[in-house]
Amino acid sequence: MSAAAGRRLDCDLLRVLAMAGVVFLHTAADALRQPIGPLWHFANLITSLATAAVPLFFMLSGALLLGQDQTASLDTLFRRRLPKLLAPLLAWSAVAILLTGLMEGPQAAVNKLIPLLNTPVLVPYWFLYALVPIYLISPFLKRMADGLTDAHWNYLVGLWLVVTVGWNTLYDLAPAGAWKTALTVHWTLNLNFVGGYVGYFLLGARLARLEKLPRRGALWGVVLATTALISAGTLWLTGSTGAYDERMKSYVHIFTAVLSTALFLLVRADTEHRSSGRLLTALSSLSFGVYLVHPLAIAFWRLVWPAWLPALDTIPGLCLTYLLSLLGSLLGIWAVASLRPLCWVFTGQRFDEACRTCNLFALLGRKERT
Repeated sequence: MSAAAGRRLDCDLLRVLAMAGVVFLHTAADALRQPIGPLWHFANLITSLATAAVPLFFMLSGALLLGQDQTASLDTLFRRRLPKLLAPLLAWSAVAILLTGLMEGPQAAVNKLIPLLNTPVLVPYWFLYALVPIYLISPFLKRMADGLTDAHWNYLVGLWLVVTVGWNTLYDLAPAGAWKTALTVHWTLNLNFVGGYVGYFLLGARLARLEKLPRRGALWGVVLATTALISAGTLWLTGSTGAYDERMKSYVHIFTAVLSTALFLLVRADTEHRSSGRLLTALSSLSFGVYLVHPLAIAFWRLVWPAWLPALDTIPGLCLTYLLSLLGSLLGIWAVASLRPLCWVFTGQRFDEACRTCNLFALLGRKERT
């Protein structure tokens, strides 16, 4: 039986696309703080599409976890799932703090260590800080999900779209003054639970249960239209304010929610009832580790960038930085996953699982020698 047997192509493909999108978002961050020009327009267009990457990670978690019976088990949560999340987060945070100490001095490392419970050491790690609370309530969400009818599912997701996503969009884009005041939600009426991200978790579970999918042509139209709208809106807001304005790219705005939904369903429609191949299985299995290590890879390439390569503030330079950061992250996690003492700590995967899916021994098509 192949290593990919039993794995869903749509989930693995979405995870790989989301991984690639997240790495580009952070690679292009500096380019979007430059004056508007060819580089800015290129980065803006691609990040408008890639802004769906993080919501897709939340949606995939909901689709997979709320579809598994063991999610209701507290034993599974505390013995397996939370450790798989927290161990790599703490390990890579420790690496980042250590590197900070070596490059900026002990006090800089201490300054990152002290607020670790409420402030991630690297900006992209906020995703894990949002995901942990959702994991903590996932057994209850699973029990709830099993008892929901389609009407209840639609009401639940619709409620989130109105009171969190829709309301946040109106508030953030409203002009200052009376409209902003009118749209301010009193804290006792605030339903913006877990920053709104639990809504994506539930949305993914709902979309995974859909039996009749929209037509591919319609989904492609929505993806292209929302990407263009986000890109054009970001250009207009940035030009109006005089500084990069990413309100159109907010994860809890309607534009990103619609784009993420269309991409999720589009991949489902194109890959349903198909299994992943060996390469896609490996890339998908490496994606969590890549998410954690890629900020360090991007920082490394910016630090050592040789003068003979295209300048970082050019389109070729941005693309090359992105590819080197992505490939370097993949190779680094692949190597770590091939070392038994480091595999689980830095990737969240058991070593025997990595040997079946993504490390050196999986590539060789044989088990690790004892």
